[in-house]
Amino acid sequence: MRIIIAIAFMVVAGSTNLLNAADNITVVVGQGAPDIEHLAAQELVSQFRKLFDANVVLSDFLPPPRENVILIGSPKTNRTLREVIGDDWPKVSDQGLVIRSFKNDKHSGLVVGGGSPAATLWSVYELGHHFGIRYVLREDLYPDKQPLDIDALDIVQEPGLKTRTWRTVNDFPIGPESWGLDQHKVVLRQLAKLKFNSVMLSVYPWQPFIDYEFAGVKKQTAMLWFGERYPINSDSPGRTGLGGVKEFTNPTFAGKQTYEEMTQAGTKLLRGIIKESKRLGMSVGVSITPLEFPTEFAKAFPGLEPARGLKNLTVAPGAKLPPDSAKLKQLVAARIRAYVETYPGIDTLYVTLPEFPEWEQHVDSSWKELASRIGNDAPTVAELIKTARSRSTVASGDRGESAIKGNIVSLAFMQRLFADSELLTRSDGKRVELVITAVDDALYPYLDRVVPQGSSTLNFIDYTARRVVENREKLGTIPTERVRSRLIMTLADDNVGVLSQAATRGLGELMSDLHKHGWDGFSTRYWMLAELDPTVYYLSRAAWDPKVTPRSAHDDLFTTITHKQSASDRLWIGFGHIEAATELTDKENLGFAFPVPNMLMKYYAPGPIPEWWEKQNEHYTEAMIELYRSRDGARPYAQGFLFYYAKRSEYVLDYLTTVKALREAANAKAKGDKEEAVAQLETALEAIYNAIDTLGDVVQDQSDRGLIAVLNAYGYRPILAEYEKLVDE
Repeated sequence: MRIIIAIAFMVVAGSTNLLNAADNITVVVGQGAPDIEHLAAQELVSQFRKLFDANVVLSDFLPPPRENVILIGSPKTNRTLREVIGDDWPKVSDQGLVIRSFKNDKHSGLVVGGGSPAATLWSVYELGHHFGIRYVLREDLYPDKQPLDIDALDIVQEPGLKTRTWRTVNDFPIGPESWGLDQHKVVLRQLAKLKFNSVMLSVYPWQPFIDYEFAGVKKQTAMLWFGERYPINSDSPGRTGLGGVKEFTNPTFAGKQTYEEMTQAGTKLLRGIIKESKRLGMSVGVSITPLEFPTEFAKAFPGLEPARGLKNLTVAPGAKLPPDSAKLKQLVAARIRAYVETYPGIDTLYVTLPEFPEWEQHVDSSWKELASRIGNDAPTVAELIKTARSRSTVASGDRGESAIKGNIVSLAFMQRLFADSELLTRSDGKRVELVITAVDDALYPYLDRVVPQGSSTLNFIDYTARRVVENREKLGTIPTERVRSRLIMTLADDNVGVLSQAATRGLGELMSDLHKHGWDGFSTRYWMLAELDPTVYYLSRAAWDPKVTPRSAHDDLFTTITHKQSASDRLWIGFGHIEAATELTDKENLGFAFPVPNMLMKYYAPGPIPEWWEKQNEHYTEAMIELYRSRDGARPYAQGFLFYYAKRSEYVLDYLTTVKALREAANAKAKGDKEEAVAQLETALEAIYNAIDTLGDVVQDQSDRGLIAVLNAYGYRPILAEYEKLVDE
């Protein structure tokens, strides 16, 4: 963050501006100002009425002399502001924030604006932060009312990381795939307050968000959650937290059955998210995997083969479809045009390369094409394969070799595909930005030359923050001066799954590297909101100021809302244990609590009790203790906020008890001791019931409800069925 501290223009040295209940504050927005500046003015009025004992009104002209004034906007959008400040407006970019005190012979007050209307909105929220409001993902946390001192404020800020992207939709009922528009609006509004400026809608080929056809084949697949269903029975634990529904679903799709009904509802949802994001000054992009299609398209292309993935719901090019296939290019182009035309407001198209590429047979010819773009320093295919096989990320060994080969072929195809300048042209004539996602890190030194000209990149190194930190040297190998590059930041991983997770300390290392190496920004990756508040708060502050650390951001958040350093200290320890448990699970068994049908019953198999399970349990136990203790002496409204975190750790301990009891039951059964097996299954059944009931006590959002539905479907009901079966025997 670039912060300029100077003598505030027209500030009278030593003057004071303390207001009491009799004072008036007029918030002045420009006549004809953009809608977002009107929103900024309304937000400031709302915040000041809650913060201070003062009469706050909104106007588009100056009040009588001697009244306090807050001028919203910039010299371009607010003539009154321009007349008051003259030539003293600082030089700022379109993201620059301006908060300055002024005093003249008629009025005193503040200028709150920015280099763009969106930046003006951020300035309002930054001013609220200055006065003690803390923005988290579901709500605003206000301090007690206070006297207002607006004297000698002079803040000019520029972000160190210019692109701050929030990913949404995703997959799984525990993630935002389950959110209706109302919850998306809540989170988007909070993200604007945290100064995020970009939204990515990450969608999958089988989801109900697009309709297209090609060569006589029409898309027919429109499903959520890989086609899984989540009925809620009258005896389901945690059902009170679900609001009495008979089946858990995204409320947008309640009652929708046909392909047409699902797709119409899905399109309406995404358009609503786009509209709200734009209202809040954020750009919007859609992320797709253009080389994967619903299985019905295999009829049109004999060369499309089943792609690896959960439930094998897609097909992708195989050996019989070379990357120079004109027909394949036409199919992909038709799909891309469908997104550009269905969602004409999007600013960005994120094109994700396949995670499990099956197209590697054409690697030599494809690399020859790409190498010609690189020049004399181009490595050989053999050298790239050696690098990919020997690295320490998940995609190493055979998987690494397959990944780099498939990446090369996919990139050669993308070069041909996006040579068509009309492909990404919107109906208003503007061009959609192209971002290539998940280029293999063996290609990082040549990134600017292997992606289509003019495109940006969004880079994925590995699944978790811990794994990326272990490979952080790769962050310095991208020529960021020649290609805009952003990093996927995993806040919580679906492989670690439904456990409480934290990654703030690890992300702190990565944020430091992004600033150091000149990266453009980052995009989040997560599923449940759960414990993400302190992590997202840190990212929001550190993106502007590289001096902000995970600990300083943590204290800034928690000492403000609790008024207790001791509470912040306990929370730091508690979240530290959660992060240690997250890293332990990641290291020992990535996929431990992956939210799929066998997530718990896979432990109902004979085998030893891993030693690391006890350490994992200890971390979550210590976390729960510290999170509960942090509430002692905290302000009343903060206690409810912290109670959610504590109950989440309590839930995890019951979940871990379930896992261990299932293993013990399987071992007893294998030894022929059915009585002990039944006893252990009873322990597992009680523990999972308690885990779900605990979640039901503190439901905050649709992801929490989705987790209850998942644990009923994949935990409680299958354990109950096995228990009853063994009792009958």
